[in-house]
Amino acid sequence: MLDIVHEHLDKVLGLYTLGSHFEDLKSAKDKYFSITGKLDEDKEEFESRMNCFNDWYIFQFRHNDGSKVIEDYIRTGQLDVELSQALLNVNHSLFEFSKINFRKQIVLHDILHDEKIILVKNHPTISLMEGDVFTGRVIKYKGAYYLLRGVCILPQGVKSILKKQSKKVRKLNSFEEELNFLLQLECLKTKATHYGHIDPAKIFIF
Repeated sequence: MLDIVHEHLDKVLGLYTLGSHFEDLKSAKDKYFSITGKLDEDKEEFESRMNCFNDWYIFQFRHNDGSKVIEDYIRTGQLDVELSQALLNVNHSLFEFSKINFRKQIVLHDILHDEKIILVKNHPTISLMEGDVFTGRVIKYKGAYYLLRGVCILPQGVKSILKKQSKKVRKLNSFEEELNFLLQLECLKTKATHYGHIDPAKIFIF
């Protein structure tokens, strides 16, 4: 099922990065990297960073009229109701890779929303280890959970700081505050990458 989701997301990127949409893409890139910080193409994490941008562009960037790319794609593409709802309700959050359970399924802790998420059995391999903390997006489709490509792994040493700040953000009960927090984490990760000689705890300050 994840293949179906990725097929549609790849189609979205193909449609909404060319022609009349190119200026929107350029504007989105300028906005995203002004918020999260720039990363050189020769950096090891550049590809994962671009995956994060692609997911943000599809699901969260708003055009001048307030609409999102995914909303326009669903409206014009005549997708079925179940897939449409899945794409409209992607969970962008801060996660921890908790463990692999006895059924060989990856168990995530959604730190920001304080929920447990069990990915579908035989989920495609992900470049994460138990204990990793990261921002990313999970989609629920046909009753199963899948992790999308855009993942930003955060330093292990700031896990307790992130959990404490997540509680504060959760109490605000605001989607916009959550998004601001998650993008701020990407920005702080960029700073930590640029200043690798500095203790991340001195960078991840809220």
